[in-house]
Amino acid sequence: MLRMLAESPELFLRDIDPGRGAAILSPMSEDSYRDSTFLDNRSVRAGERDIVVPVDALIAILADSDTPAPPIRYIFHIGHCGSTLIARVLGELDQFLSLREPPVLMGLSRSYRVLGSPEFGLDRERWQALFELAVILLSRTWHPEQRALVKTTSHAGNLIPQLMTRTGDERALFLYLDLETYLATMLRSHTRQENRLYARDFRVREFAGLATAQSADFDDYSDAQIAALTWLLHIREFALALDQPEILERSVALTFDEYLASPQQQLGRICEFLGTRVSTERLATLLTGPAATTHAKQPDARFDASERARQLDVGRSKSAAEIETGRLWAAEVCGNEPAFAGLRGWLD
Repeated sequence: MLRMLAESPELFLRDIDPGRGAAILSPMSEDSYRDSTFLDNRSVRAGERDIVVPVDALIAILADSDTPAPPIRYIFHIGHCGSTLIARVLGELDQFLSLREPPVLMGLSRSYRVLGSPEFGLDRERWQALFELAVILLSRTWHPEQRALVKTTSHAGNLIPQLMTRTGDERALFLYLDLETYLATMLRSHTRQENRLYARDFRVREFAGLATAQSADFDDYSDAQIAALTWLLHIREFALALDQPEILERSVALTFDEYLASPQQQLGRICEFLGTRVSTERLATLLTGPAATTHAKQPDARFDASERARQLDVGRSKSAAEIETGRLWAAEVCGNEPAFAGLRGWLD
């Protein structure tokens, strides 16, 4: 059964438990990949239960395989910026197997942040072996002409250099929001808690390690500052990656507002950059289909540019003072903290 891993995505590597040396595999079909908005516990699996196997058994199987791992196409993003919608639309094309937020990359991202710390037992060599295993398995597709299109979680931006330089043929869309739009988005009532969760968990600590004049105490930050520091950390990860010429030349950076202003033109541009040309008629069909016209996280809710604009207007009206506070605070950080000085151009 495990031999199929070398050639097929039928068993999806959902996660790795380094402590137990275990890999968690989820049986999937072409339809279940397409129907799963995210590939975490909400995924639509083809089998009744996950399969747990020794991770070293998988590493050994792949070491014996002569099936090459093709380069992956990526969507890197900062969260709540239209990435799921675009990944779903692209997933309607036969040329892509769209993998939306595989949890294994979040786990590798988290473990990479603490490599070398005394309380974490995973060394760099072992981490690299697990990373290689994950990327190889994520690259598998149903058909030879397909490419895996992996939309990472927004908090896995620290893996961008490793993901983009594995073969040297990867390509990526970097999708983001400007700071003011991000603040208007993340200061809405239903997104504040999410931002606070990740900030308390590790983002504030990470920020304080870079911005040496800033507190490492979560309670010292307002919601506006938490949203602003999260944006700064996301954009810093983007900027560090795109400062590398070998990554920049295989990347396209785009705001969601630019996409929504001319979706057919931008979608065609994205497809061509990722390696496939799509006819005007096919693009129009994609953009009128459910993947592009329903809310990614609420399939029963209608989505379009005017509805998004309405929601943002409400958010801007309710949180105007906080948005301004967050914007000014981020500008101050970029002006005073060397680790963020290079982001001044992203603030405009």
